[in-house]
Amino acid sequence: MSHLNEEANRCLWTGKVNLTEAQLKSQFWRFDTDGDRRLSKQELNKAFNNLGSSFPAWRTWRALCHADENGDGYINEEEFNRLVKYAVKCGYAIDSN
Repeated sequence: MSHLNEEANRCLWTGKVNLTEAQLKSQFWRFDTDGDRRLSKQELNKAFNNLGSSFPAWRTWRALCHADENGDGYINEEEFNRLVKYAVKCGYAIDSN
């Protein structure tokens, strides 16, 4: 069975639809509460919590490991696409009902 078929079957079984990159971008930017166009560790943690992560602190740490190229503890606009691609791999989804 191909990966796409497995993914489609999983979505049918769970009643959920994976979020697109555009939807994830929108979700993450909502949590830039200070408007500095960077996501802090605290802002990321709130975003992953909102996305339904079972362990948002761990997911935040992993996201920073994947996307924070300059190691400053923030996800800036240049690093943002790496964050979104990481979140896509994690398979965040919404109810299809």
